[in-house]
Amino acid sequence: MNIDMSRLITAETKTQTARGVAFAALADLRWQRETGGLALPDGRQAQTSREARALLNSTVAALQAGLITAPVAWKLASGWEQMTAEQLTGLAAAVQSHVTRCFVAEQAVAEKMTALPGDLGGFDIETAFDAAFQALSVPGP
Repeated sequence: MNIDMSRLITAETKTQTARGVAFAALADLRWQRETGGLALPDGRQAQTSREARALLNSTVAALQAGLITAPVAWKLASGWEQMTAEQLTGLAAAVQSHVTRCFVAEQAVAEKMTALPGDLGGFDIETAFDAAFQALSVPGP
């Protein structure tokens, strides 16, 4: 009987696969947080989906180019508002800061995970992400 050694799953292969799954889970968590919305300091809720960000950025650009004038009717996740150019620019800055923090937090956690041995089975990705996210300063607009 011949055994095809190329079909054996080694401990190293299992570990590499588990690590890949953990890094994919981290990326998915970052995406969920990145696109899941933002609570503004005043309690309003902003949408942070990639589509909402593109629309917000294009509206700010249109205001800056003089293509439209303020106030602009804008729908936040928490409801409609008439927003000035300054308010929309501030909102765009807050949303971008949130997105940047999500990516920086993912990078910090990925670096910790890379430094750890083994399959990362005991590593709490969500807790590590939340801690990294909270540790980042929140620049104001």
